[in-house]
Amino acid sequence: MKNISKIDKGSYRNKGGVIQRLITWYKIYIHKIKAGKNCVIKKNVDFTLADNAYLEFGDNVIIQDYAWFPLTMPNPKVIIGNDVVIGRYNIIGGKNLIQIGDHCRFGSFVQVLDTSHGFKKDILIKDQKAIIGKTIIGKDVWVGVGAKILMGVTVGDGAVIGANAVVTKDVPQNAIVGGVPAKIIKYRS
Repeated sequence: MKNISKIDKGSYRNKGGVIQRLITWYKIYIHKIKAGKNCVIKKNVDFTLADNAYLEFGDNVIIQDYAWFPLTMPNPKVIIGNDVVIGRYNIIGGKNLIQIGDHCRFGSFVQVLDTSHGFKKDILIKDQKAIIGKTIIGKDVWVGVGAKILMGVTVGDGAVIGANAVVTKDVPQNAIVGGVPAKIIKYRS
């Protein structure tokens, strides 16, 4: 019989020991993150922050290794609620506002963006202006592996975003969506 009381070092629930707490403290301090209690920021998380970037984590937030937070001009603000897990290799990229509600879980390789890129015909792509919006994710949302949540989207409380979905439109509360572009499959019951 296996000893199930052993710590699963690969689980997001493993908050690490003293070294992990020091890494978390250092990252919060050096990047001026407003963070609640019991946050865990793994050592390979990268923050690329403009001077005026605002980053806030609620209580019990876990940011897994290799997540990247590129928060660039003009007014980047990311607010993450309580009890949220941001998976490995996630990109939370903002120029304006990204808000993530309490009790959300993000699989690996998820992208949440509040910007897009212009593509007018008579202007070179490299000279196109960024299109800046807001992206709001409600409470108790599960985002599957590889999903993309794009600019201007509001995801309702209790929604489930399927693996590799590309969310380009608002998602109602408790909806389960999937596909490219994401469409409603059914509702949680």
